[in-house]
Amino acid sequence: MILREVGESIECNKCKLIAGKIIPSSPQIDAKLGRFIKYECLLNASVENEEELSPKKFIYKRSSNLDLATMLKAKEIYVMTSQLKRIKIKVEEGTGRHRIRTGVIKKYSFAEIKYPLEKVLNAIKNRQLLT
Repeated sequence: MILREVGESIECNKCKLIAGKIIPSSPQIDAKLGRFIKYECLLNASVENEEELSPKKFIYKRSSNLDLATMLKAKEIYVMTSQLKRIKIKVEEGTGRHRIRTGVIKKYSFAEIKYPLEKVLNAIKNRQLLT
């Protein structure tokens, strides 16, 4: 399942980040999560749930998707994780001249769409108008 709307989110125990740019923050403190690090995924980002929560219950946001293999795709996504050690970000070949950054978070993560891909949303709206 692919989620593309603003505010849609996932929660998982392991996720894979793919983006044109991944920016980590310094450690922060939250009432629900405790200490966490926030990653900003910019330039056509995606985050995929690779391991479900056990037990399968919401921790941060009640409307989050908890299913395995659910993916967020957007222009910008932010990820909050309880993994305080910074992830290793690999630079790989993307399309044409553009490279992509990838990383895997192996602890609890909450990811939410900040800005959607406008072209995809416009295409969905145009399809609805045609039918």
